[in-house]
Amino acid sequence: MSTVEAAPPPALPQVSSDVSDRKLNRRFFHSYLVAFTYFTSIAVGALFVVLVFNLLGAKWAVTVRRTAEILTQAFPILFLLSIGVWGPMLLGNDNLFVWSSKEFMHNDHLVHAKSGYLNAPFFAARCLLYFAIWIGISRFFFKQSTAQDEDGDEARTAKMIWWSAPLTMVYAFTVAFFAFDMLMSLDPQWFSTMFGVYYFAGCGIAIFSMMILVLMGLQRSGRIMTAVTVEHYHDLGKLLFAFVFFWAYVAFSQFMLIWGANIPEETFYFYKRWFSFSEIGAMGPWAYVTLALLAFHFVVPFVLLMSRHSKRRLQVLAVFCLWMLGWHYVDLYWQVMPALNNHAEAGLAAYNSVKKGAHIDIAAWVGMGLLFMGAVAGAMAKVNLVPNKDPNLSDALRFENV
Repeated sequence: MSTVEAAPPPALPQVSSDVSDRKLNRRFFHSYLVAFTYFTSIAVGALFVVLVFNLLGAKWAVTVRRTAEILTQAFPILFLLSIGVWGPMLLGNDNLFVWSSKEFMHNDHLVHAKSGYLNAPFFAARCLLYFAIWIGISRFFFKQSTAQDEDGDEARTAKMIWWSAPLTMVYAFTVAFFAFDMLMSLDPQWFSTMFGVYYFAGCGIAIFSMMILVLMGLQRSGRIMTAVTVEHYHDLGKLLFAFVFFWAYVAFSQFMLIWGANIPEETFYFYKRWFSFSEIGAMGPWAYVTLALLAFHFVVPFVLLMSRHSKRRLQVLAVFCLWMLGWHYVDLYWQVMPALNNHAEAGLAAYNSVKKGAHIDIAAWVGMGLLFMGAVAGAMAKVNLVPNKDPNLSDALRFENV
């Protein structure tokens, strides 16, 4: 009886070391960008808190405002970390932003039309401008606030209130264009006028979560005793809840308008975060991340943070803050990592690269986190943790929710 031998499996193509190195470099730079935009969002959110609390004359927030002022002092170290994004690009490295490749820019007509804006020198110049503005604004309010601890001059409060209005408008433009440059330009053919607001919404979630956790840590260590009460945590929790809803509103609005218009150069951003690249009409691996964001970044915290009790029980509130900081990272990861498809021959290559490179993600996040917290701790050690001569301090100490 004759037998039929099974055909041997096809030989796998050999990948040259040069190609492997480029894939590793691309993976590293994308992980670096996720971590960088994550910690920058905390500092950017802190600057928003400082500006708005002064703009509104929020008396109840005097005792918690200093924490936000301290968190803004991480901008200088974040600027140095930003060099890791635009520095290699100036040297001709196109592993992060595909538009920085001269070949890609020349072959893609739509992106070539944006070359006046999307070019390495102008990108670096804009990044320098953003951080110069943020550092200047944050140092101004930090110096005025801490100087008041020494001289008790009430005119400093009036000065901060006056400057907060025009500087808030400057702040809004810089945050929007920072998001356009760092995140939206990863997909250079795509555009959304709402994207800057989307990033800002994430900044709001990050800062109120971080402020609550930092204040709790300071109280547990005995550095802040009765200046911050459950009433303050309750209001910070309400602001966190508001930004959870605001994030979902902006995310859905952006998706609804783009998907409804059904313009190819807009819809592909969501297409590759939902559909499979190998099977037409089937869900792709990123679809599960999209659904997880809907469920765990919005539905769960929205339902559970709605209760007054969840915002006044500090252990529960702390868990929610950690939860939101974790899902804020996943949100940025979801924005950045599918852009690996711009460099990959097949769509699934990006997802497979994500699964194999978790150690790079962890290393980038931990390294930047240590530098960020080191800068914050250094600023914290030099100043009072509560503005002890602010004219509205007594109102903040008596604050009570009704």
